[in-house]
Amino acid sequence: MLIQRTVLLGTLLGVMMGFSQLPHPNSIAQAEYVPGELIVGLSPLESALALQAVEFVGRVKEQNPALNAYVVKLAPHIKMESAEEFLKVLPGVRYVEPNYIYHIFATPNDPSYGQQYGPQRIQADLAWDTWNPQRTTFVAIVDTGIDSNHPDLTNKMRRHSNGAVYGYNTINNTTNALDDNGHGTHCAGIAAAQINNGVGIAGVAGWNPSIPNAQQFVQLMPVKVLDANGSGSLSNVARGITWAADNGAHVISLSLGSSSGSQTLSDAVTYAWNRGCLVVAAAGNGGSSSPSYPAYYTNVIAVAATDSGDRLASFSQFGSWVDIAAPGVAILSTIPNNRYASYDGTSMACPHVAGAAALIWAQYPNLTNQQLRNLLEQNVDPYQPNGTRAIAPNAGRLNVNKALLAAGGGGGTNPELSGFTISPTSVTGGNTATGTITLSAPAPTGGFVVNISSSNPSVASAPSSVTVAQGQTTATFTINTASVSTQTTVTFTASANGISRQANLTVNPAQTSVTLQSLTISPTAVWGGSTATGTVTLSGPAPAGGAVVQLRSSSTRARVPSSITVPAGARSASFTIQTTSSFSITTVTITATYNGTSRSAQLTVWF
Repeated sequence: MLIQRTVLLGTLLGVMMGFSQLPHPNSIAQAEYVPGELIVGLSPLESALALQAVEFVGRVKEQNPALNAYVVKLAPHIKMESAEEFLKVLPGVRYVEPNYIYHIFATPNDPSYGQQYGPQRIQADLAWDTWNPQRTTFVAIVDTGIDSNHPDLTNKMRRHSNGAVYGYNTINNTTNALDDNGHGTHCAGIAAAQINNGVGIAGVAGWNPSIPNAQQFVQLMPVKVLDANGSGSLSNVARGITWAADNGAHVISLSLGSSSGSQTLSDAVTYAWNRGCLVVAAAGNGGSSSPSYPAYYTNVIAVAATDSGDRLASFSQFGSWVDIAAPGVAILSTIPNNRYASYDGTSMACPHVAGAAALIWAQYPNLTNQQLRNLLEQNVDPYQPNGTRAIAPNAGRLNVNKALLAAGGGGGTNPELSGFTISPTSVTGGNTATGTITLSAPAPTGGFVVNISSSNPSVASAPSSVTVAQGQTTATFTINTASVSTQTTVTFTASANGISRQANLTVNPAQTSVTLQSLTISPTAVWGGSTATGTVTLSGPAPAGGAVVQLRSSSTRARVPSSITVPAGARSASFTIQTTSSFSITTVTITATYNGTSRSAQLTVWF
């Protein structure tokens, strides 16, 4: 162990002095972060040595056992870039990143007290008439906390047997999650303010006048991760998510975010999803298509904001990564000290979806989180894009009543066009693709006719109409393509009864020959005895039978297989580089060869 600690210390000194053998430092992202703090994610099997190495740069301030992640407070004389470079190449370290700051997404206007339009627009009022909850569903508002004494919220709080509110404050590690900002209380009211109590507003989830105490089947859990200014660290947000998942939350509502993604946050979201939670997040208020995190992650429902006329709000993020829209302009809801106010923001849209999810899940508890997500995203109403600003193809504005009916296999006798997809989305000219039409309910007697049009029928064509058979909710059709000299994207439009859905198909020219385009290695520097990953990429899809790429290494310190096969139709394949220990730093050249073309990349092996 003494030898290992000596080597590590020497390596750290090398980083500080800028030895040329070391990899070039990656600059810390120019986003806002906690000064002098890094989050280090470790693999379960090789944590001990890495934790010892932390002593050379600082101390472990806190940890998240669920993610095996540690917040490291750096010593005053240690630069973040140098510590990051030192730590990230240690065996057992999965990632190193700054402790980013996350902010609330609301853009409040002057407080106003107006009529709610959100519950009516998303048809929550219709859902209440048929709602028949079977289990209690918990909604975690991961935010600035909740004013649990507010008369519209106090009876909707999850509580311990002694009456104390069931919540958590990651900022000071207490169970006191009272709101000192107002944002979290506003979101909580949108999701689940008490209904028909003669006070204030009505939340989305939920109520049925014929079922006594039905509202108790949806309860709120305050998880305070943001301070009085509406800001909080990445580590606090991640711990809030994992705490909610570990403490019984079914739906996690995240009206917060940052322009910077992080492995810690991605791991936290995946942790919650894998434990069966549905994670909903505000898409962001930048008015652009740039990703916002955590909304951008695959296991999160990203929510855009619309106004009372169903037009996408000018401030809302947009793009193909945004999954659904909900009311987010002039939304009246609860704020601390028994008051109410109207705010704008995707922060307000997010709890509409979270409340809808809780309402449906309370009635249909056997749904998986993926099934519930599909119900919410596929049973929507049309929205109006803002100019060229639009969300994902076939996405729409939340309709909780449609989703509730669809969950029970219902939907009435008036189906609507709810989905349109093309698979695959990219083909070589001359080949075919398949279009699929989806309805919100089974087709009536005589079937349901959907009109189909192509933006470029000479390149890709389809039948002018498709009929969904009586009693069915889907129908498929064939899309034929012609040979092209350049890549061409064709937009298909499906329309019926005033509702239109679009999907794109990319038609590619035939590949005359495929060559080896590149070889990359990640990471570019490793400790001896550990592994790196090499990836070969072709200029086009591999031919039938696959493409066999020959591999060789310039040194026995880094061993590679003699060849790697890129499967037919794929463009890339990866292989493992196994290294050995030594008492020197060695730069090894790995070379890949295919069809007479060679590409090389270098790997630095430390000690």
